[in-house]
Amino acid sequence: MKLLNCQSDSEKFIGFLFENKVLNLTKGIQIFSVIYENKIKSPVLIEELLEIENLPLYLEKIVLFIKHHNLINTLITDTFKILPPIIRPSKIIALGRNYLEHAKETGYSAPKEPIFFSKAISSIIGHEDEIVYPNWLTRVDPEVELGIVIGKKAKNVSEETAMDYVLGYTIVNDVTARDMQTEDLKIANPWFRSKSFDTFCPIGPYLVLKEQIQDPHNLRIELRVNGTIRQKDNTKNLIFKIPQIISFVTQHMTLEPGDIIATGTPSGIAPIKPGDVIEAEIEGIGILKNIVV
Repeated sequence: MKLLNCQSDSEKFIGFLFENKVLNLTKGIQIFSVIYENKIKSPVLIEELLEIENLPLYLEKIVLFIKHHNLINTLITDTFKILPPIIRPSKIIALGRNYLEHAKETGYSAPKEPIFFSKAISSIIGHEDEIVYPNWLTRVDPEVELGIVIGKKAKNVSEETAMDYVLGYTIVNDVTARDMQTEDLKIANPWFRSKSFDTFCPIGPYLVLKEQIQDPHNLRIELRVNGTIRQKDNTKNLIFKIPQIISFVTQHMTLEPGDIIATGTPSGIAPIKPGDVIEAEIEGIGILKNIVV
């Protein structure tokens, strides 16, 4: 199932993609809840769904209910803005140098253990939002990455059980002030600021439940600028796979439901400029599109 957060006029709601149409899942849940659960309030953001135990099974039940009661046409929504699939995670963790060719192009060899850092939550924007290029920066690069969305609290997780904590996947564009990052690395400063400018973390457009992705380690991944391919690879080339990443990160910190892990970017990094249209695409997930201003 592909879920998305939506805004229509002053109303927020959860949508889901059904045969290339977006249905208002919030309304569907509300009708179901009134009939079967004696509840009136319905979740309006995906984050609120994370409180539901065995969420994939619950959503499957809702979809069956919608089909059985012929509610599809009444729930179709045509006019709305797509919001980030997770709007306020407790944290964004990103992996550095997790594709060998990208490590090489930045002057490094393959790391011996995952290198992770964070991006500011305030840098999050959604599909078709604008990436703002501060006019005093000298180089800004986009980076397409497979994003993992955590479904339940995770601490000291083993590699064998790590996938149990994954809710689903999304696309992350890890926009980077490259020259600033390079200068900070030269003087052994952290590179947090170069990753965390406002609008430097487009996410979306969908959260795809993990049950829909047969193998997250065999997905085509691509980034285009004005239609020209910059980055092209496959997630099978991740140095550290998802179970290793989750296990390693949770030895250091607790991951909360809704937290996002960006798994690293392929080779092909290059600068962008105002006016450029950025399309980050991952097989089975979709296309995350933004314009630079």
